[in-house]
Amino acid sequence: MNRANLSAIRIKLFLPVFSLLLLGFVNCSEKSRAADTAPDLSKIPDFSGKWQLEGEGNILIDTETKTASLGEEKLILEMDSLGVRIRPDDRENAIGYFLYSEIGDKTWIGTWEDRVVRLIRL
Repeated sequence: MNRANLSAIRIKLFLPVFSLLLLGFVNCSEKSRAADTAPDLSKIPDFSGKWQLEGEGNILIDTETKTASLGEEKLILEMDSLGVRIRPDDRENAIGYFLYSEIGDKTWIGTWEDRVVRLIRL
């Protein structure tokens, strides 16, 4: 084969391979998942306010600003489709998780660090 034939073959192979790679990168964009999306706050029971956390003290939850405080410690609320993850402002890992389905009039069962706890509405 001469150089002209090799160049023509390379061009014919390059275009399909490049097109496949380009389509692959376009489809790799991150899409939000339904599980990561918080529900409309009007569709779940109101959980803002002051709660007593067993063995830890009182926690003040503000759903509008998506923050909470436990004494002097500032906490961030991260809401998904099932519940609320609570993490310290200066850490990446959550220390608490509470399911919307577990919210009662006076209590809310969830996890805190490595144990199951109950929040009691004050």
